[in-house]
Amino acid sequence: MNAFDVFKDYVALKNHFTTKSYDYFKYNGKIRATPSTFNQRKDRIFFMKLAKHQDPKNFLVANFVESDNAWIGDLAYNEDAQKNYINWSKRQQSLSYIFTNDVEKLDDKFDFNFIVKNGQHPPAMKLYLRKQITIETLIILIDLVRCFSHWQKNMGEDIVWKELSHKLTKYKPFLQYDRAKMKNILLARFK
Repeated sequence: MNAFDVFKDYVALKNHFTTKSYDYFKYNGKIRATPSTFNQRKDRIFFMKLAKHQDPKNFLVANFVESDNAWIGDLAYNEDAQKNYINWSKRQQSLSYIFTNDVEKLDDKFDFNFIVKNGQHPPAMKLYLRKQITIETLIILIDLVRCFSHWQKNMGEDIVWKELSHKLTKYKPFLQYDRAKMKNILLARFK
């Protein structure tokens, strides 16, 4: 990748994670930008540095999952940004192992984990907010249980849920996993 390609991915991914209207997949990561406008930018050196990264796109995704306010200057020269990428990569590589361990933390009463009572956050969501399960596990659980609309209906105005639901919705298309395998792991946990 060259610096201009990294710039285009950065802008497209930032728009994807920070706005409701832009969808990286719908628009195939396309944005309106020209090499001449890019060359006039004072921050292009950051994109040049990031272009040397082994996996610039996933590096950006990993950091936008952590913080949608990620600034290119911080990403290019920050050790924490590289740690975010390494941790994200490890989670992708051992997704089924992490999911297996995370579902063990759920309450033995299956439904209890996902039901919203009196507008309170459901236990599965609380586990994520306390960093006891990963965002990937939460996305997979929501997908398998199909509880997103229930949560939206019962917590729609909750500020924490609004922020989290946006993040979950925007990150989900980037998460690749074997749905049948995850379903079997969940079924095995709740025999």
